[in-house]
Amino acid sequence: MRPLVKLLLPVVAAISILSSAAFSTPAEARPLTDAEKDKLQQTVETFDKAMRDEDYEQVANTIPPRVMEFIAKQAGLEVDALRTVVIQQMEAALAAVTLEDFGMDMKALKEAELANGDPYALIPTETVMTSESTGTMRVQSETLALLDEGQWYLVRVNDLQQVAILRQVYPEFSAVEFSGGKVEASE
Repeated sequence: MRPLVKLLLPVVAAISILSSAAFSTPAEARPLTDAEKDKLQQTVETFDKAMRDEDYEQVANTIPPRVMEFIAKQAGLEVDALRTVVIQQMEAALAAVTLEDFGMDMKALKEAELANGDPYALIPTETVMTSESTGTMRVQSETLALLDEGQWYLVRVNDLQQVAILRQVYPEFSAVEFSGGKVEASE
């Protein structure tokens, strides 16, 4: 019996070490560099201003080019033609509502890292809008900020269709869990 214990002891020790490594909490993501934070802050400020000013062309510029290319290919359109359609759809959809409040909480930003080491961030986002048909609605969600070729882009991740497209175009996000967000009537 003792020789068997001697043989199994290294195996048990190895399993113990491997399982503790496998089930331990992942290491903290590398923090964003100052340059990355500054660029992200600029992207969010530009988006925020564009939303408030109803500058949907600028809003569309925050959609990752790879996402636009994917959707354009699926629709049989050139990217520029798709961009025009996206802008028109935003104008039409948002013409029926009044944007009461919009904001991304950069102070509550969650920094994270993909398996390949690329950083990304999840930004708590709140939108309050009013329409005749629904009254005032408050939408609390997260916005994904992803870095692609040195540029930050923003993606709504409370929409399952958007997440599906994101994961097709950026398969490195397949293992990332996103919050579904919350919509509630507001007074």
